[in-house]
Amino acid sequence: MEDSTWKEADQLFAEYKFRESYELLVASRKQKTDPDYETLWRLCRVVYSMSRELAADEQLAKQLAALIYEGFEYAKEALALQPEAAKSHKYYAIFLAEKTGIEGLKERVLQLSTILRHLRRATELDSSDPFAWFVLGRFYHKLAGLAWFQKKMIHTFTSDIPEASYEDALRYFERAEQLQPNFFPLNHLMLGETYIALKQAKKARPLLELAANQTAPRTADDREAQREAKALLKKL
Repeated sequence: MEDSTWKEADQLFAEYKFRESYELLVASRKQKTDPDYETLWRLCRVVYSMSRELAADEQLAKQLAALIYEGFEYAKEALALQPEAAKSHKYYAIFLAEKTGIEGLKERVLQLSTILRHLRRATELDSSDPFAWFVLGRFYHKLAGLAWFQKKMIHTFTSDIPEASYEDALRYFERAEQLQPNFFPLNHLMLGETYIALKQAKKARPLLELAANQTAPRTADDREAQREAKALLKKL
């Protein structure tokens, strides 16, 4: 029974039917008295995808926040159940980052090292997951892109700030692409942005064109990648 539910939820997710997958998993969870890891990590996955759709509309900020907190609870529970599972660490890091983003700069800064520790652990436990490498790359890209005054302000909260460079970010985005070529238009965008930051615009162009020329963007992430890539290409 459980296997069939998970398979159906996976199929719905693969068809971008995030709400239907979510409702199936929530219903399955309510029927059980004990927490179930396989259901929990799938809930984390689909809640994150649903949150990305909501994030595209500023008027849905309250619904987005509620969904992020819900996802964080699933991730926390999954990590407690399976502390040596790669998905546990990946989704805990993702939702901790999203949650602290809602709670403000100070909370986000105080959790940076924790977020990084869980992302690294996820890639250690499963080095074949391209999305984990993508998320790790984006973490480094954001840190590397901080202006000096932002870094100075951050140091008023804590000195425990991970060192990060665009070279680090590039390495992780490339690892994701090597594992599964063309797996995610946002990875193409981030590769392009990173090459631009490293003053290598010629290498950036073909990657940005891949993101910009999607024939059928299916998700908010796909549309973001397409929109941002087109804007960057106009500047090259």
